[in-house]
Amino acid sequence: MVSLAKPRINYEADDRPQADSRSTTTRVPSGAFTQISQSQISQIKESFTMLDNDRDSIVSSGDLEQMLTSLGQYPSSQTISDMMACMPSPLQFPSYLTAMSSILCQFSSKEELVAAFNAFDDDDSGQADIQELRDALIEAGVSAADIDKCFKPYVKFSLGKERLLYQDLVETLIV
Repeated sequence: MVSLAKPRINYEADDRPQADSRSTTTRVPSGAFTQISQSQISQIKESFTMLDNDRDSIVSSGDLEQMLTSLGQYPSSQTISDMMACMPSPLQFPSYLTAMSSILCQFSSKEELVAAFNAFDDDDSGQADIQELRDALIEAGVSAADIDKCFKPYVKFSLGKERLLYQDLVETLIV
């Protein structure tokens, strides 16, 4: 079965890779960015530019805090420190691209997502029985609230049942 779960990033400082004691830079394998599309690279560049609030080509803890605050998150100084400790330092675009690429490579492909949803599509209509899917996801440990929040924009009522327009959802998920 294909996992639909979103990879989780653990920002706990104790779980991060330990850098060589002679360097403050955390190394991330660089081949990951070769596995993503040019469109994804452009979007990563755009996200870096948005994070780099002071436009000095380095994402600092202040830049990260400002971005999170603008998104309605109010992280503690410790949380910001823990998040920054998980990334290469200084965080410039090349290292940001490598780190984000390695995360993106963990996501399922469009074909894998469609195949997973297709298991709940009895008539190959691009729509899945939401109740069957909800039951399977709850059994896998996903909360009902998370399911509803994720699927709400893609649910329609048809033939006496709620149906998930999973083709539309997959198109939104794939960058």
